Amino acid sequence: MSLKNLFKNSDAVSPVIGVILMVAITVILAAAIGSSVFGQGPEKSAPQANIEITPVSIYNNATSPASVKLEHLGGDSIDFGNVDITKVMVSVDGGDSTNIDATKLGTIDAGSVKNLDLPTNFTTIVSGSNVNIKIIDVKTSQLISDKDIRF
Repeated sequence: MSLKNLFKNSDAVSPVIGVILMVAITVILAAAIGSSVFGQGPEKSAPQANIEITPVSIYNNATSPASVKLEHLGGDSIDFGNVDITKVMVSVDGGDSTNIDATKLGTIDAGSVKNLDLPTNFTTIVSGSNVNIKIIDVKTSQLISDKDIRF
């Protein structure tokens, strides 16, 4: 076999280059997809806080609604002043949850104690009532606090 004939035989060059190109394209696509998926930062989480909720008073008449005391025992600040940030849901004796306005509480920090008057339409909150109060972070739809209290 002569050296001249060795360089004329190029039958396997095209398939080898094709396979190398296909592997290179696959690696580039995998790197592009991986960097776009894993390049996004972690999702923002809801504020973490320890909120103690205790009953203060039951419904007496239209001028004296039921109320609860919220005591922030530690963790992140909770902004009740904007309904697009935090909402409060209340249900009485296992009934439907109702969104209540807690904007007058403003922002509560660790150590804060504030009273939350429940709307006067909660006429069923009497002695012995079981009330569930959920504090929800609107942006992440995560619970900040979920407490069952008995009046």
